[in-house]
Amino acid sequence: MKAPTAALAAWIARTPPIRSRRALVLARAAFKDVVACMVAGAKDEATLRVSRVARDWGPPSAALGYGTAAHALDYDDNYHPMAGHATAVIAPAIFALAGSRRVSGAAALDAYIAGLEALALVGNGVNLVHYRRGWHSTSTLGPFGAAAACARLMKLDQARVTAALSLAFSMASGSKLQFGTTAKPMHAGLAAQHGVMAALLAESGMAGVAEPLEGPWAFRDLFAGDGSPGYRTRRLGKPLAIERYGLKAKIHPCCASVHTAVDALLFLKQKHRFDADDVESIDVLVNRVSYDNLRYTDPKTDAEARFSMQWAMALALVQGRLKLADFTPVALCRREIRAWLPRIRMRHTRPGNPHPSMENGREPALTTVFLKTGKKLERYAQRPKGTLQVPLSEAELDAKFEDCAPGRADMNRLLNRLEKLENIQLLLTLMRRPSPPRRRPPSASRASRARRR
Repeated sequence: MKAPTAALAAWIARTPPIRSRRALVLARAAFKDVVACMVAGAKDEATLRVSRVARDWGPPSAALGYGTAAHALDYDDNYHPMAGHATAVIAPAIFALAGSRRVSGAAALDAYIAGLEALALVGNGVNLVHYRRGWHSTSTLGPFGAAAACARLMKLDQARVTAALSLAFSMASGSKLQFGTTAKPMHAGLAAQHGVMAALLAESGMAGVAEPLEGPWAFRDLFAGDGSPGYRTRRLGKPLAIERYGLKAKIHPCCASVHTAVDALLFLKQKHRFDADDVESIDVLVNRVSYDNLRYTDPKTDAEARFSMQWAMALALVQGRLKLADFTPVALCRREIRAWLPRIRMRHTRPGNPHPSMENGREPALTTVFLKTGKKLERYAQRPKGTLQVPLSEAELDAKFEDCAPGRADMNRLLNRLEKLENIQLLLTLMRRPSPPRRRPPSASRASRARRR
């Protein structure tokens, strides 16, 4: 078996332009999803602070800002082999390069698919040992995917692709300890920035070791160790990783570890026709990796609320869906939601006896609803809505786009024909244009009147 970096660099440099219709359709949907998330996240505190500091750093700063915006609201997709957020890293890196050189829609999609291929090889080689150690895979693996995508877009030869991957290794960092803080979305921005920097430096002639992935002191040795699976280079492009795994697009704007539990609760509500007044309590049993991600039983900030099983389940129970407006400072004051937090318990499975997981189903959950009548309702879910096996419909994706980017139908139409664009500069221009004012929800209006009084 070839050394993993050599095999990956050869694949990126030599593979003809990707023409698979299925791969391109999936990639286009992922771009549409992440652009919506970027527009919604552009005004987030983390994005604004990052952009103020980094606005004059050229393409790397653009990648940092775009990536932070994409991940700011935790509404962006997940990628199974990476155990993290792929599109929020790769697409911003591509957009950053497109700001200074001509990039067609077809080339952007091709580079994105190549970036996912890199993340699949590296991610499958170290996970889940890597993730369970506390590394935030978006930040540690992301630079490899972004560097691969940028190298593909820049048409670097195999030696310079190798150099880009090696330099990306030197920039890999980031802990899950930052979950629930403004540093967490910045991790996606940093990964995108580092990928752009690695590719640009490689283009200039900078280089590192020829094999940064495998061997003593290499990435797997340092970040995962002997218990990790190792790299399987024979799988490169057979089939394309995007066709095998797809992307897990989120229908709920919060941490992926809550999604199967929320989906199960919504299913039970629809099937058994109960509402919040009928419920005594709720119990959720998850694997330890999900339990550790969801540290906030009584969230005090919108960032903490995105990592709270209790907050997400209370929203699903009371109102039947989760929206961006439910993860704001105003929403956190809702007494009818907070009243449910002590009545929702989350537990983790016993060591050695976890819930079985499946491909694209890394966050299984057993949801139990105890009704006031004494009846107990249960549902076990392994895959969340939004996976390749349980995809969002076009209508659901459009509804999410409207929630994130209201009044931006022109941008939606452009994304629907992305591969036909000769230059994506117009898309970047539309993305930077301020969104039309969003109508304030009644709760926000009441809060404003109360403050004035």
